[in-house]
Amino acid sequence: MGERTAGVVGGGTPAQLGPTTPHWPVPPDWECGGCASDWSCLTRRRELRMEFADSPVALAFHLDAQLVRAMHDLGDLPAEHLHRRFLGWAR
Repeated sequence: MGERTAGVVGGGTPAQLGPTTPHWPVPPDWECGGCASDWSCLTRRRELRMEFADSPVALAFHLDAQLVRAMHDLGDLPAEHLHRRFLGWAR
């Protein structure tokens, strides 16, 4: 599967901004496209915190959407693990 990217360069909402990071989830294993760690890797977490610094609720919705997508591929993992991996770090 090809490398997917997203991120920020300057102002605007995440949806308005162009790709700047290779640290994007790659299904079906949900590894990071930039470093092959479990997504979301530490680098992407830092990027997401900066991208959504003014919109913590939007970050929660974004991460929840990723969790829902990942559950189709990673449904055999315990729900607690998936929650911690996709949402728990963003508190």
